[in-house]
Amino acid sequence: MQIAKIETCFIPVSMWADLWDREKDLPLVTPLSMYPEYKALYPTWYWDPAMTVVVLTTDDGTEGIGWCEDGTGAAKLIIDKHLERFVAGASPFDYERIWDIMFRSSIPYGRKGAAIEAISAIDIALWDLMGKAEGKPIYELLGGKKKAAMPLYASALHPVEESKVRAEATDFVASGYSTMKGRFPCGPVDGTTGMQENVEHIRIIRDAVGPDIDIACDAYMGWDADYAIAMLDLLEPFDMAWLEEPVIPDDIAGYAAIRAVGKIKISGGEHEFTRYGHQQLLDAEAVDILQPDLHRCGGFTEAIKIARMAADRGIPVICHTYSIPHLHYSIATDNCPILEHFPAPCWFDLPEPPPPLFTGEPVVTDGAVTPSAEPGLGLRLDRERLAELIG
Repeated sequence: MQIAKIETCFIPVSMWADLWDREKDLPLVTPLSMYPEYKALYPTWYWDPAMTVVVLTTDDGTEGIGWCEDGTGAAKLIIDKHLERFVAGASPFDYERIWDIMFRSSIPYGRKGAAIEAISAIDIALWDLMGKAEGKPIYELLGGKKKAAMPLYASALHPVEESKVRAEATDFVASGYSTMKGRFPCGPVDGTTGMQENVEHIRIIRDAVGPDIDIACDAYMGWDADYAIAMLDLLEPFDMAWLEEPVIPDDIAGYAAIRAVGKIKISGGEHEFTRYGHQQLLDAEAVDILQPDLHRCGGFTEAIKIARMAADRGIPVICHTYSIPHLHYSIATDNCPILEHFPAPCWFDLPEPPPPLFTGEPVVTDGAVTPSAEPGLGLRLDRERLAELIG
């Protein structure tokens, strides 16, 4: 089996589908919250959401699909202008060799960011091909399911009106989620008043769900170390499961200082790239929970190594965001206890969703999901929908 054709399709829609459409106008603290003109909402500074889909077709006509976030079109350009030469004519079973060549050849402009995202999309497509060639789902290639179904946590709970937050939190419990995550409203620029707003948001959630539900909250890189350490004292009474991304990803020393306080578990890694970046977090003892994203960190090939490094240190891995690659990876990985999921808030008026680009996704039931037993990712690319999206 050799790869005979490589397609890259730039699609001007979010890889998170309707998630972007409902979250872009909701409040949360961000890395730009200290700038008044960018403080309000995502669309004031975030790029136009888009994704690049990679389709690898072998000489026997088998298709493998992978994708990554690609708001600027950089990943598609990198594949088209450079990386595809290392994939054409290769066997997908040479995935380790292909990955290493792509990584080493892109070092002058890569190592993090769009270049690794491009590699990630290709790698996911290679694993999809391997599964189809073997007639096995990817989770079997990874060693088999470690649990019958993958537990999910509900990720939303933006700091909107109290009545909406309470209704949303209780609805998540009724839907079978035993863990949920919210978003903090404020950061250092908001002073002590903002600290109290952060605390009040957590208090509302905890009061709504009671003591037996795990709650976490995401600072989305909008704090600094001193602010985060001060917040730990205020948040400790609420028995939080973890505090997510308190500082920007390059402030590893800040992460380590926050974690050293020891009052609440600290998570991070969704904006980190490759095993080298995640190793820095682990070596610095900067996180209690590692949160790689296969669409960013290097695909399955690199994420396997990341999970092993974390396991060696007794660190759990909880992937950033819900996707079918993350589902296969998480259910087959010993130290992946739960996976993020984005159920729509009960108070949100959702429009009729457009037809999906990929069909065959499993249904979430009672806060858990089981991947398809179909070969590879178990997904099918809707070519008609693809043509509509590309225009």
